[in-house]
Amino acid sequence: LAKAVLFYRIHATQLVLLIESLILCGKNATYKAKDFAYRLIESALENHSLEAKYQLTKYLSADRVLEKLHKIKYEQIQRLIENVNKNLQLPKSVTLAIDFTDKLFYGSKKLMDVIGTKGGNYARRFIEVSIVNPALFLNAFPVNMLTNNKVKLISGLIDGFKALYKKSEIGLLLLDRGFFTKAVVKYLVSNKIKFIMPAVKNREIKYIVEGCFKMKKSMILDYKFGETNVYLVFVRIDGEVLVYMTNTRLNPLKVSLLYKKRWQIETNFREQNNFEFKTCTLDFNARYFAFVLAGLLFNLWQLMRKGKIQSYLFKQSLICELRNLWNEIMKIKDYEPVA
Repeated sequence: LAKAVLFYRIHATQLVLLIESLILCGKNATYKAKDFAYRLIESALENHSLEAKYQLTKYLSADRVLEKLHKIKYEQIQRLIENVNKNLQLPKSVTLAIDFTDKLFYGSKKLMDVIGTKGGNYARRFIEVSIVNPALFLNAFPVNMLTNNKVKLISGLIDGFKALYKKSEIGLLLLDRGFFTKAVVKYLVSNKIKFIMPAVKNREIKYIVEGCFKMKKSMILDYKFGETNVYLVFVRIDGEVLVYMTNTRLNPLKVSLLYKKRWQIETNFREQNNFEFKTCTLDFNARYFAFVLAGLLFNLWQLMRKGKIQSYLFKQSLICELRNLWNEIMKIKDYEPVA
C-alpha cells in the first residue's frame, strides 16, 4: 500500500499541476489555481456535485469553480489528455475498442450539443477509444449534431493514437454494430486497420445464416460490402449463429473470442461514471472536461490497483490520500481541514 500511496502522490500531483495550468487567477485572488484543481479532482473522486462539496466545506462555491471551468477551451482539454496519457507504457501491439456513450440530458432539447437517443431520450454524447488490455482510457471527443460523422470521428481518434504512441501499433480494433456502415469499413480497410465488428443481419446475410443452420457448422465467406472486400464470419454456438465482419483471416472461434474483449469498454464506461463530478451547467465544454477527468482518474485507479484490490476499497484510499494533500494546503491557508 505504501508504494501505491507514493505512486498516487506523484501522479495525482502531476494531474493537479496540469489542471492548475488551465486555470487563471489574479495575483491577489483568495483562491489560487491549485485550489480549483483540487476541488475538481476531489469532487470527481467522490462523485459529488460542485455545489454539494461547497455545502460540505463552506469554501469554493460551485459558481466560482464553474466560472473558471467555463474558460477552459476544447483544445486545452485535448492537450490535457495528451500530456497525461503520453506517459502511459503501452504494449508494442494493442487491441483498441471505440464506442459511443450517452449521458442523459433533461434540459432544453433544442441545444445543438444534445442528441436524440433510442427510446425518445436526449443525451450528451461522447466517442471514446480505450485499450482493452490493460483497460485504459486513451482519448474521447464530444459528439453533436454537426460532428456526428463516424468516419471522421474514428479517423480523428486513430490519428491521435498514432501521433502520441509511436512505439505501439494497432493490432486489432473492436467496434459494435453501430459502426456497420460501408463508409467506416472502407476507411478501415483502406488504412490497413484490422477490425472485427458484428454484422447487421440484412436480407442477404439472413439467407446465409439459414444455410449455416442447415450445415450445422461455422464458416468464413468472402463478401463485398459496397466497394470493399471483407470477410463474413459465421459462428455457430448452441443453436445460434453469430455473424461478424472482419478483414482478418482468423478462424471463426478465434474471431468470436476476440470480439468478446470489446465488452471491456462498456465496463470502462461504468467505472468512469464513478469518477465524474456532477454538474447542471449548460456549458457542454465543461461537461466534456468532467468526462475527460473521469477517464484520467480511472486510469490512475487502474494503474494503481492492478486488479489486486476491490475497486471500492481502492477508490476510498485514493479519496483519503487526496484529502490529506488537500488538508496540507488548507493548513497553510488557515482554512478548516476537510472532515
